[in-house]
Amino acid sequence: MGKPLVNRIPFLKIVIVLVILFGVSLGMCGVSAALGVANSSHMDRSGSQILGFSFVIEIAGMALSAVGLVVTVIAWMILGIAGSSSRSGAEPQQLPNENAYEHKDKDGQH
Repeated sequence: MGKPLVNRIPFLKIVIVLVILFGVSLGMCGVSAALGVANSSHMDRSGSQILGFSFVIEIAGMALSAVGLVVTVIAWMILGIAGSSSRSGAEPQQLPNENAYEHKDKDGQH
């Protein structure tokens, strides 16, 4: 358990996949809507059902990816804040040796 949880979960990759899924679903939803409007008078019942079913799938994909995106970003922020506040200050800062400066001043060197 060397690394904090926020560093072990690939949040950036998850967010990228969800954004791509949202974009593809949005684009396909627009294509389905355009095809449905353009072919509404010429389409038979089975074609209308297929477009309606694909439209529902695309809306569900958009909704799920949007919810997943919001949850992932919130979890990323909470774990980032909790991880940064729970660190014990890492390594103490090494200050220069004060005696070294005193020796330089006594010897006349800067």
